[in-house]
Amino acid sequence: MNKRTAMFSAAAVVTLSGLLAGLAGTGAFAATKPVAKHAAKHAAIPNGGTLVQTFPTAFGANLIPFMDASLYTATADSYSFDPLLQFNQNGQLTPDIVQKYWFSPNKKTIYFQINPKARWSNGIYITSKDVELGVDWLASNSYNNTYQGQYGYLVQNIVGAAKPLPDGTTPSGFKIISPREFSMSMNTPDAAVLSSQWATIDPLPYYVLGKIPMSQWKNSAFNKMPSVGSGPFVNVSIIPGQSITQKANPYYLFGKPHIAYNIWKVISPNVVDGDLASGQVTMAGIQAKDVNKIKQVPNLSLSIQPSNGFSYLGWRLNNSVYGKEFSNVKFRQAVEYAINRSALVQAIDKGYGKPENGPLPPINFWYNKALNNTYGYSPAMANKLLTAAGFKIGKNGWRTTPGGRPFNPTITISSGDSVIATEATFLKQFLDAIHVNVKILPPINFNTIISQLGSDTNGKQPIQGFFLGWSLSTDPDPRGLWRSTDNLNATTIDWTNTKDPAVALNDKLIHLQHSAAAFSIPYRQKILNQWQTLLNQQLPENFLTMDDTITAYNKNLHGVVFSPYGALYPNRWYLN
Repeated sequence: MNKRTAMFSAAAVVTLSGLLAGLAGTGAFAATKPVAKHAAKHAAIPNGGTLVQTFPTAFGANLIPFMDASLYTATADSYSFDPLLQFNQNGQLTPDIVQKYWFSPNKKTIYFQINPKARWSNGIYITSKDVELGVDWLASNSYNNTYQGQYGYLVQNIVGAAKPLPDGTTPSGFKIISPREFSMSMNTPDAAVLSSQWATIDPLPYYVLGKIPMSQWKNSAFNKMPSVGSGPFVNVSIIPGQSITQKANPYYLFGKPHIAYNIWKVISPNVVDGDLASGQVTMAGIQAKDVNKIKQVPNLSLSIQPSNGFSYLGWRLNNSVYGKEFSNVKFRQAVEYAINRSALVQAIDKGYGKPENGPLPPINFWYNKALNNTYGYSPAMANKLLTAAGFKIGKNGWRTTPGGRPFNPTITISSGDSVIATEATFLKQFLDAIHVNVKILPPINFNTIISQLGSDTNGKQPIQGFFLGWSLSTDPDPRGLWRSTDNLNATTIDWTNTKDPAVALNDKLIHLQHSAAAFSIPYRQKILNQWQTLLNQQLPENFLTMDDTITAYNKNLHGVVFSPYGALYPNRWYLN
């Protein structure tokens, strides 16, 4: 299981703890506790039972790791596939498939040693060849071009992989030393490459996928339902868009899970509180408005954690109708001033959250505290900025474009949760107050939004503005999301015009924060502070709120470690 940046439907309503359960930290326990002691200490823990968790909207159809951009699909994958290394609840790297790693003296090569106990769920041992296939997949033309490289070009730093390679080609900088040892080399040292990119690489079963051309992976039976995995649970049945059933992996590296089955069900947050109360659902993220109601249910407990993610209002900067207007930084700054984000936290989140001021949430170790309290609610400042930018108020009371055209942008929202629509209504009211006539479109399926954004290379897809959220990786490295060359940038806001000095500076700062000098934490913090300040000023997207993770769970569920990075160690959970 791993933790990487992914899209979700809207942070204001998608509470992340249930969704991110197990995305971080599985390997930490095994790194600190000998197996024999673990077995003795927990000899009395009951085994068996079925855990039911929820997704608020349909998951994607592609279950090979890294093929699907949906957070919900990535969450299901995280239960079936473990990465090379893991993060614990403190955001520290810990062993997983790889039990040991070390740098060469010049920091250009990292050596890895696979845990000899690491196996696939059918008992076959995981080898360097499986890791090689995982690297080849991320370096391939199929992943990066055909399937749009949903999580960025994660292996670009490996020697020989500066650009995507023909399918099945191994970068020259990846070397198999033995069945359990391998190395990856870079041309220049990279301070963030391990924690932000290589740690999250999932080994893939070579004996299965190695026989299938990568161009055919998407249509393979394995992609529709991976039948083997390296994580704590393995898939046994999938009803597309409705549910995923997984059973305990008997060969899991850190011990067979106590719980026999884990089921993911797609259930709207509008009704999940009733399913929690009746016991049909074991654990789920809930809406803030339901907290007091849940507190009255005797068989339920609550966990409230700050989340490592946030909601945002994005604008397609390449939009064929209003791209020029969206690209005007004064427009985006005006929108930020116009939205009373503190009021949103109170009205939508019932106080469980904070205004978001930049690309990292306050819970992140690297967050720039100087951004606190920026863009306080000020319709007057918003109106001033819009007028200065040429958005004049017409006779009908609505602003026009600087060129005099009607300015009636639309905002796309996802279906499945009434609170998303409620928050979108608030956003419209705030923008109405500054004479910007936005229209909230009828909600559509989350995966449809992703598909439309992903295919909008000419700006002619119907999406103009959109209300979504980011679940962030543990390391703050912006690569994969914020560079002008990153797919997640191009397929969301499209802040990619390098002729814009701000975009060029953004790319420069992102490079500096992972340079050799960035092995110094104070230096990296300095650069990341500058980068966060730049994005706070430029607002490539309108940052809205960081919503606390609110999770309700049955009191019969034990052993869960709740953290800002998710509910950790699912192999240690048990049902009483």
